Amino acid sequence: MPARQVKNEYVTYAELVSDIEGGVLKIPDFQRDFDWGIERTLRLLDSLAKGYPIGSFLFWDTQEPYGSVRNIGGLALPDTPEGRDVTYVLDGQQRITSLYAAAKGAQIEGRAYRVYCDLSTDPSDGEFFSCHAGDPSRCVELSELIGPDQHIAYDRLAEEARPCFNRVRDAFRLSHWPVIRVKHQPLDVVCEMFERLNRGGMELDTFDIMVAKTWTPDFSLRERCDEVARALENKGFGRAADTTILQAVAAQLVGSIKEREILRIKREEIISAWDSATEAVRHAVDFVRQTLGVPGIRLLPYPAVLVVLSFFFRKRGLVAPDRRQAERLMQYYWRAGFQERYGSNPSSTVPEDFRLVEDVAASRPAEVPVQWPVTWEEVRDAQLRLGSAFCRTLLSLLAHEGPVDLRNGSRVVLDNQYLAQANSRHYHHVFPKAWLARVGLSEAANSLANIMLVPAQANLRIGAKPPSSYMRDFQRKAGPSWSRWLQRHLITAAGAKALMEDDFGAFVSARAKAMARKANKAQGLSNQEVRRLITEWEDEE
Repeated sequence: MPARQVKNEYVTYAELVSDIEGGVLKIPDFQRDFDWGIERTLRLLDSLAKGYPIGSFLFWDTQEPYGSVRNIGGLALPDTPEGRDVTYVLDGQQRITSLYAAAKGAQIEGRAYRVYCDLSTDPSDGEFFSCHAGDPSRCVELSELIGPDQHIAYDRLAEEARPCFNRVRDAFRLSHWPVIRVKHQPLDVVCEMFERLNRGGMELDTFDIMVAKTWTPDFSLRERCDEVARALENKGFGRAADTTILQAVAAQLVGSIKEREILRIKREEIISAWDSATEAVRHAVDFVRQTLGVPGIRLLPYPAVLVVLSFFFRKRGLVAPDRRQAERLMQYYWRAGFQERYGSNPSSTVPEDFRLVEDVAASRPAEVPVQWPVTWEEVRDAQLRLGSAFCRTLLSLLAHEGPVDLRNGSRVVLDNQYLAQANSRHYHHVFPKAWLARVGLSEAANSLANIMLVPAQANLRIGAKPPSSYMRDFQRKAGPSWSRWLQRHLITAAGAKALMEDDFGAFVSARAKAMARKANKAQGLSNQEVRRLITEWEDEE
């Protein structure tokens, strides 16, 4: 790129505001949304008032304005004047949006950016700006401080506040910040700069870069991912992350989810593969919900599982698996979760599983190895922590069993929006936490063996009642169906007996054993294989 096409300049606050209001300075569609909260904006303004540096900006000037751009902070602004270059903000949009919104006292997505400067603040130990109007003799709104009619605010100030007014106003008026300005370069060149700057430490991720690299007036990766995510959300499955959707597309194109491989994919390849790859994601979601019985994305052990399953459906030509293929895909799911397969380095393990499910699609033998079985002690000691892949896989297993409402035997419908938090209404403590605290066992309350999936709208009103009390009413109404309903929650006869005797230790042991047996069966392990693996494990120790 010729040196004359890259210029180092300086820009003042007034020039930024003028270019924004004149329709010259814009945010390109491939940038991420504005996400700074008011606290960060206040700190930025305080830094300006104290003369601290706030970093540089990267601008791109072009004579060909693109049709789909976002105005600063979503504020309605004029089009670029005819015959003028449009200037796109490539780096610095969060700061520029904050500065402009504060200068105008604007609202962005319901958040008010009307800020005030307290001129009685000691710069050595206080911050000048807040969202609260103070004594008008010592406090001014930012728009009054930097606007053209500053004398109106100045005249009403107390004498001792006026010197501070002048100092802060000069700090804003005289501040100028370095700008790297790229002039009249094509989008692909600018996107390469965007990518290289990211590798130099800018706060952008792979998805942001690919949004920039693939953007055209007719294709926005960010918008397309949002369409897919909203479609899955509307199905009740939950919102898949943009990165997961991009990885599913990359899997089809390069068979990898490694960052460097994704960044090499060309715009035309992404656009060409988009429809078929995202349709494969939808097929994968249907398989997870209908065949595995896992209701939502919150219970997947890893998002990468969805990527691998979508790879299978693309290789299968979007055709449903036959019975044997479905069994092998289910086995893959349980082994990936219980073996915590993607915990350390998924970018190297996932391609192995692409080859595995490709073999499954072609009916060739292949399977994820099992290094250890699930032991009942592991289940007993596992806590309800949704950040744990092992925990989410066990919850998937409980969902797969088709739990029923113990009040009436109807199938529990799990709502993905409630599955995201450990205090969700879906996660019911069989032995109530209050009762366990009363008997000195509060630390064991969140054992997964003490967790039952119930309807989100259920209100069992159990308080500190022991299980023998509140469960007996359910048992009486259920009649002969009681033991069958409990089994759908992996509560065996031994567990039911302990339940009715209020024997927490015996209940947790019995249920943990039932859950471990089911987990190993789901992985395709026989009792003999479980015993062999445990023996090998103990021998190694």
